[in-house]
Amino acid sequence: MSGALYLVAERPLTPDDKAAKLLDADAKRTLAALAPKFEAEKVWSAAALEAVVRAFAEETGAKLGKVAQPLRAALTGRTVSPPVFDVMAVLGREEALSRIRDQAVR
Repeated sequence: MSGALYLVAERPLTPDDKAAKLLDADAKRTLAALAPKFEAEKVWSAAALEAVVRAFAEETGAKLGKVAQPLRAALTGRTVSPPVFDVMAVLGREEALSRIRDQAVR
């Protein structure tokens, strides 16, 4: 059951210790750069969101894990969760974007 707690967690999330370590300055900049790309995505599905992240990783030269892991930490407050793109789809556009913005560099 603890694996699904992210569904009902209230914002702003307080990441656990491992997730907090992942959310360093570089990760926060990555989240800030990703947010407008997600905002522009018309289809909010796991496949479409994965395509956004893969394109971002390719365009920036980042490894997928360097993008997806901070995303997971921002969305769930943990380093382990169901597949991150499924998490985004289940949370819905507004909640997912809000959680990303909460952790992004301002």
